[in-house]
Amino acid sequence: MKHTLAISALLMVIYTVLIDGQNYTSSSGPRICVLSNCNYYGVSNVCGRYGRSNLCKRFNNSCMLRYEACVGSVSYTTVSLSSCSGIPVGTRRQCAGSSSSTSSNTVPIYIGRRRG
Repeated sequence: MKHTLAISALLMVIYTVLIDGQNYTSSSGPRICVLSNCNYYGVSNVCGRYGRSNLCKRFNNSCMLRYEACVGSVSYTTVSLSSCSGIPVGTRRQCAGSSSSTSSNTVPIYIGRRRG
């Protein structure tokens, strides 16, 4: 009886790991990206904004931007090349002309202690 229970438990664990552990409906699986009319070796710099952030990345060409937008979890939106001013190709940094503050009317509050 104990052996039967142990074998049943072992089979249940194996089933859970092998079958239930594979998520067939997951969106994190492999993607197929079909990019038509692309010249991967072309050099016509483009700038892409990362999601809804103020981060930009300079790409060699629009094909590379479209590819990264396809395979990545967050897509890139093409923006003006001036937004990537000072950003080397392949690097993601803060977009030119954007500030790190989310609001333009923020005022810092300084809290100090009185001494003695």
